[in-house]
Amino acid sequence: MSENQIAIQQPATPDEDEINLLDLLIVLAKHKKRIIGATFVAALLAVGYALSLPNIYTGSTKILPPQQSQSSASAMLSQLGGLAGMAGSSLGIKNPNDLYVAMLKSRSLMEKIAKRFDLQKVYKQETLTGTMNALEGSTVISSGKDGVITVEVSDKDPQLAANIANAFIEELNKLLQTYSLTDASQKRTFFEQQLMQAKNKLTDAELKLDKTPNTSLQYLDALRNLKYQEALWEILARQFEMAKLDEAKDFPLIQVLDKATPPEKKSKPKRSMIVLLATLVAFFLAVIWAFIKEALARSNDDPEQAVRLSELRELLRWNRR
Repeated sequence: MSENQIAIQQPATPDEDEINLLDLLIVLAKHKKRIIGATFVAALLAVGYALSLPNIYTGSTKILPPQQSQSSASAMLSQLGGLAGMAGSSLGIKNPNDLYVAMLKSRSLMEKIAKRFDLQKVYKQETLTGTMNALEGSTVISSGKDGVITVEVSDKDPQLAANIANAFIEELNKLLQTYSLTDASQKRTFFEQQLMQAKNKLTDAELKLDKTPNTSLQYLDALRNLKYQEALWEILARQFEMAKLDEAKDFPLIQVLDKATPPEKKSKPKRSMIVLLATLVAFFLAVIWAFIKEALARSNDDPEQAVRLSELRELLRWNRR
């Protein structure tokens, strides 16, 4: 045979290690009983576990917090507009609702709710800290883009879940009323002091005017001072009366859009989802086990693969020397 002779090429044989769809189906068919059995057992266990879980109900309430100041004096001061906006920016408050969400999540407010419903006994906690953590884990407080704040409380008792959700709003309202009353009292005290000083200055201006001849320049100055003191006293008197009204007011600070009612349907657990996920996981694990078992069986039939498999087992031993 010459060097230029073209050698007849033998047809290529398929690689022995190549896995095709038929091989996969054969492996699945070979171990079908164990795959189906393991999946069925896992499904039964998942059903038993899902049925053992208690129903959890979620009470939900929605509120619209005050979008502007409720105080009459503050309403007059808000006419400054730009200055008020600069003050808000300097405080770093981008969304006013964040303040109310923070107050709802505050420890002081949650402590009041925990003591109000004796949640330490309900949650079977030994410490107040544990009770607070349990309450926090059962509560979701969020603020939407529409400005509405939602409070959701989950519990085994639907009535208790609704009551606690409503209690969050009631305690927030009390907290805001306390802060508002303190602010109104401070304003009333401030204007009262300023009014007394203005009244004294007005009296002094009247006495000075009476003692000044009406033909002199000092008389004109005294008259202008008297009119100024009268105008100042009138302004402070109006502010003082408005501050007293603000202090005496009793009005709701927040608007309840949806009050929490005992939910009729459970929110969790999702039993069908638990069973479905457990069944799928068990099925895939059984399939993986079948392929691993088949691969090990084929390796034992091949002397070279058997040696390599024995070496791998030796390397995986923890107490090897």
